[in-house]
Amino acid sequence: MVGKTDQKPRAADVDPNKKRKRDASDKQRNSDIKRNRKDEKQSTPKSDKRTSDANKLKGNALKVLSELQNGDTANITTKTKDQSELQSAGESNGWKISSPLGGRIADIDPVFSSDANPTASVLTTHLSPVEPDFVWVGCSDGRIWKFNWRQGIKPEDTLMTKSQTALDFCITAIKVNEDLHDVVFVSEKKQNDEGTIVAYCRMGASHLASQILFKTVRPDQAIHVLRATADGRYVVGAHSEGLVVGTIAGQDLELEGDFFNFDTSDIVCTLDLRVTSRQQGLSTPKKQTVKPSSEVLDVIIGCGRGAMFLYNDILTKLQSMRGPKPKQKEVQARKFHWHRRAVRSVKWSRDGHYLVSGGSENTLVLWQVDTAITTYLPHLPGAIENIVVSPSGAQYAIHLDDNSAMVISTSEMKPVTYVSGIQSAARYFAQPKDTLVKRVGEVSKEVRHPIPAALSPLDATKLHVCVGTGQQAMMSGSQQSAPILQSFDLDSFTSVSKQALARTQPTDVNITAQGNPISEPAITHIAFSSDARWLATVDDWSPPTGDIDNMSPDAKEHLLQERREIYLKFWSVSAEDESLALTSRINSPHSTSRPETVLALAADPAAPRFATLGDDGLVRIWHFKTRQTDGLTSKDTKGQSLQSWSCGLTVGMGSHVGADVIPASEGHKAAKRSGSMSFSEDGSSLFVAFGSQDDGTVYIVDTHTGETRTMLENMWKGEVRSLQVLSPYIVTLSNDLRVYDVVADELQYGVKLPKRDASSVPAAFAHLQVDKKSRTFAMVVPYTHSSQIAVFKPEDPQPLCIETVPHRITSLVSSASSSGFVALDDAAQLWSVTEVSDQSAISLSKPLEDLRLDTTIADDAINGDADEDDQASEIDFATGGDNMELDDDETHTAIVSRQKLAELFDAAPAFAMPSIEDMFYKVTGLLTTKPLASTAA
Repeated sequence: MVGKTDQKPRAADVDPNKKRKRDASDKQRNSDIKRNRKDEKQSTPKSDKRTSDANKLKGNALKVLSELQNGDTANITTKTKDQSELQSAGESNGWKISSPLGGRIADIDPVFSSDANPTASVLTTHLSPVEPDFVWVGCSDGRIWKFNWRQGIKPEDTLMTKSQTALDFCITAIKVNEDLHDVVFVSEKKQNDEGTIVAYCRMGASHLASQILFKTVRPDQAIHVLRATADGRYVVGAHSEGLVVGTIAGQDLELEGDFFNFDTSDIVCTLDLRVTSRQQGLSTPKKQTVKPSSEVLDVIIGCGRGAMFLYNDILTKLQSMRGPKPKQKEVQARKFHWHRRAVRSVKWSRDGHYLVSGGSENTLVLWQVDTAITTYLPHLPGAIENIVVSPSGAQYAIHLDDNSAMVISTSEMKPVTYVSGIQSAARYFAQPKDTLVKRVGEVSKEVRHPIPAALSPLDATKLHVCVGTGQQAMMSGSQQSAPILQSFDLDSFTSVSKQALARTQPTDVNITAQGNPISEPAITHIAFSSDARWLATVDDWSPPTGDIDNMSPDAKEHLLQERREIYLKFWSVSAEDESLALTSRINSPHSTSRPETVLALAADPAAPRFATLGDDGLVRIWHFKTRQTDGLTSKDTKGQSLQSWSCGLTVGMGSHVGADVIPASEGHKAAKRSGSMSFSEDGSSLFVAFGSQDDGTVYIVDTHTGETRTMLENMWKGEVRSLQVLSPYIVTLSNDLRVYDVVADELQYGVKLPKRDASSVPAAFAHLQVDKKSRTFAMVVPYTHSSQIAVFKPEDPQPLCIETVPHRITSLVSSASSSGFVALDDAAQLWSVTEVSDQSAISLSKPLEDLRLDTTIADDAINGDADEDDQASEIDFATGGDNMELDDDETHTAIVSRQKLAELFDAAPAFAMPSIEDMFYKVTGLLTTKPLASTAA
């Protein structure tokens, strides 16, 4: 590491047209970071016993999920660090990384509690039909838990399937020894073995009874969907080629299954069944040898090509086909077809008169069974993943692929509840149902580009993330679309609002006539002004590759030049509700003979202005001015002056001006250029890193005159990913990390990054962000499916904190109003990296297990209040009516309005709240009455 010197700044003495060259003594010295490697031990957290508290239903249900995530990890083979190890390692150096918050809603059916009580949240897969206070949660490795969701108690044991696999499972209630017990039907499939349906029942703490009910004919058949009736008499499963329908009979746990296996015309994606009593008075045909049962089993299936098939009274038909001379060789079904792609979910209504289905069209479809008449609820915010009908049939719960869920009233078809998480693009952890059938177009399973995000400069609890109109829309096509800005509150961890920044396709017709998905623009850059009154965005759209693949190279290039759309937009931010209003739109802010890519967007920290860097080699500085018409100031409907944005300064980056200066030779593509830039802290200078591969030049531009003050060589290697300023240092991230002292004119230190496979780990997922409050910067090094976060001081190459995150980081942001960093990964989870001792650091809404809300304290308080009430009643009885008379002034109850309490507790964010002692005195001041003013004698 080169030490700092006391020499004066040399930037003003340098010829702006001459590049500075270092002598032999001014060499870069890269310091390899000593990685803090920890023993990858899987630790089992302590199982804290928690007693019941009826007033904490929601918290206990959430705690169930946390217990599951931190439970027995003996069968987990992924090499990731335990959360406690991550926190303890960071805290030892004064920094910590939080537990992740958020994530994607799992592709499983939501669950209504037995009374559909909206005050309690249930986070699981199946509700116990015998004990409504318990829920069942299963894992693909064969582990199945039973939780008391009201008390939030962690189970003492785990049900493990024999094959240690589970494809799907359902819960039934079967009478065992005159008592009803939960029986778990599990679909299992081990490699090279047949698919099986196995029944499990826990009899006591140590005895687990199991019974194999069905085996597939061939080893390549796996039952991926399994459903059963509540009493366990009927079981229906689906494999890749057909359906399995069976009846279960027997006493206690001596169960026997009679199954029928038949082929279907399409791949089954979802199914639902319904059992009704057979109508009295219907006679059995004379030629029918099998007497039908007293119940009718109707099965509806949704298939991969959009069709739905209704099998009415399917068991009777299958039994009649088993005879020696069956009239029909195939099971006849009634067909319903409206969906263009896979039917992702279909359910019966409670009365059996309607079917409810959903798919990739962003539309909920209601089918009248008798007439096949359809009713639509279109323009949902995402594709439908799952549908569940409430026990009373008065509500539908819908899970959408934009990481949200809503409850819709069946009478008015209006949402009554809406829950949303982070809706950014996320990696697919399971195969999408639309890809079960090979189609035109492509769906990426990985996040292909970093996700633009920003924290509000004035309020670090407001996170703004660029999202799409659903997971499918974002990941389909050749371009990862993200035309919507989602505002997220980190304190309450809830979505505040969403607003479209570019054109969207809010309709069910979201595919072309050729079957390709309609691509939407992608927001590539966002930045807030220092006063948070302005937002600048850049959106980019190109024709899908499927539309131009069959063209000649010349025609393809000409079409790309004509149809590519790049817009720079300026939005005014409302001070009341933080809504956005478009003020100016600049078409192709950087262009030569074609629109050029905007490589970087930066906001001036000292004034409301922005700068853009384009692939044309130009830097443009944008500022606003009051809009005038005929010499008069233009105003809006509220009387406010209107502004418009325009380019006030244009600076060329050396000899790189214009994309045509790097022509493509025959057989070779034009050299790719990269760039990044950042303002100085006082806004007087703009540091720009721009050039082709291994150019390594950083330009220092005067933002007032447009003069290039100096050029620094060898500041980056390969492609520059980010340049940040932390006065007097500039930090560049490319194939390595370099910290340069501008005042001392020397390289402070460098960090050599590990080599990575460019095909599996895109370099664009390397991030760099500075925190001006704590005078630190954070760096993210990407790996195949994980990332490493390191925090440095610019004066010291030894990292303050270095941790591994088991997901790829897609965004890294910081705020000028608080210290610390917030990272977003490809599982839609948020991580905070903060200094332990800094009370003003960015804080996420803490998980409930971190709050240590022990319900025994609440129970003790309740019991204590009850004891005091009993004692008070006894005292009143003993004293009889000899009570002391009190003045009316002393018996008045203190009344405190909600507004007063809201003004007290909502006056500031959590990190800026007064001490507990001060809050105590303020609350007691509201409860006590003011003393009467004494009058002079």
